[in-house]
Amino acid sequence: MAAEEATKTQSQGEFILYTTLRIIGVLASIYFFLMGLDMMGSSFLVLGGKGAGELFTITDNPITGLMVGILATVLVQSSSTSTSIVVGLVGAGQVSVGNAIPIIMGANIGTSVTNSIVSMAHAGERLELERAFSGATVHDMFNMLSVLVLLPEEIILGAITGEGGLLFYISKGIADAAMGGSGGDITFTSPTKFIVSPVTDIFVDPNKDVTKALSLGPPKATAMPAGVTGCPANMDCTNYFCVSSSMSKNWKKVDKTNYANLQTCTDVFPTGTFDCGSDTCYMEADKFYTQSVTSGVIMDEGLFSGMGDAAGGTVGLIFSLIIICVTLFCLVKLLHTLIMGSAKKVIMRATNMNDYVAILVGLGITFIVQSSSVTTSTLTPLCGAGVLPVHKMLPMTLGANIGTTFTSMLAALAVMKPDSLQIAFVHLFFNIVGILIWFPVPIMRKVPLKAACLLGFYASYWRLVPLIYILVMFLAVPGQVSG
Repeated sequence: MAAEEATKTQSQGEFILYTTLRIIGVLASIYFFLMGLDMMGSSFLVLGGKGAGELFTITDNPITGLMVGILATVLVQSSSTSTSIVVGLVGAGQVSVGNAIPIIMGANIGTSVTNSIVSMAHAGERLELERAFSGATVHDMFNMLSVLVLLPEEIILGAITGEGGLLFYISKGIADAAMGGSGGDITFTSPTKFIVSPVTDIFVDPNKDVTKALSLGPPKATAMPAGVTGCPANMDCTNYFCVSSSMSKNWKKVDKTNYANLQTCTDVFPTGTFDCGSDTCYMEADKFYTQSVTSGVIMDEGLFSGMGDAAGGTVGLIFSLIIICVTLFCLVKLLHTLIMGSAKKVIMRATNMNDYVAILVGLGITFIVQSSSVTTSTLTPLCGAGVLPVHKMLPMTLGANIGTTFTSMLAALAVMKPDSLQIAFVHLFFNIVGILIWFPVPIMRKVPLKAACLLGFYASYWRLVPLIYILVMFLAVPGQVSG
């Protein structure tokens, strides 16, 4: 009897030890998985950051704007970054609210590419791939269906009213009511970014300010007024340049040394009159833009920085994908062992929460980590393992979509202009209106769920479906249209 008790105690001790080690392994896998995602985003920013910055100047029509939003977000791997840039552009008067609305919609679609990439790690198991790809693309389906309804509505009502549609007027009303304070330099660092960035920055540390500077475009050149004399021999005085406060602040971050060497028009011509309004007048600002922005290096720090943007970004991307694949493999295996028996019952009970509570959970998590792609990409392996059903992935995804709008809200508060605040509210209400359309009514809810499950079904029988889907939906079509 004593021997049996001793054996039982030993077995319980071993079970606790192994369970503790597995939990530690899961936490470590999640940490390095998040680090891999962060590195992948940084590498994409290095490789496509300049192209993404220039893309924001192409907003000729709503369809082009939508595709620009998708492609730019895919390139920088962060809807928070792309929407914050859009808010800054609207605040600086570079893009109108009407032209920015399709870009915001496209950013919502573009951010979901990360989950689709993560789901491909389950390609070795047919059933797991079906569940994972279904869970990943439920995010895409909701965003695409919402755009399919709301973008035509904005275009049609915009043509009738001369301004915009439902999102335009809701956001305008709230922004007008909310104005009344002065903005400051408001920032918020994601806790996830704070935790994983020190490791990521060892390898890849991009300068996002170069991308933002490109999105603002080159400075405005104006012909020098007649009668102004005394031009220094080493200076080109053909034109002077009007530089906005947003551009000045950004340039200072890009290259503080060269920015300090810029000379204002009144420094060179104290008695001259220059028509720049509230902007600052600089001489030879075009040379600064060419040297420090157009020719600037995005990856200026990190182990891979010596290779240059193209080679360093490529190596960083490959390295990050290896980290993601290895950590996902470990995470999936550890989850499989943990969900057996009583642990599975606890997790399954948690997934039976009310759908509206699940929305709040997704919102809360994303509010904290400030990345919807991190939230949904972390949940995708749980879908693949069968822990999180696809119909529960949908409400958590919807919550994540709302949670990520907090960044654009902060960016708008920092600028504190009516238009920038309005476009931030557009981002919020695009998701809220989309939820009201596709979630409360069970029949409507089935549409994104069925579409995602159908994609998962095809992926389970033809493993190249996820890759083709990513290349076509997130790269080929947006690139072709916006090009």
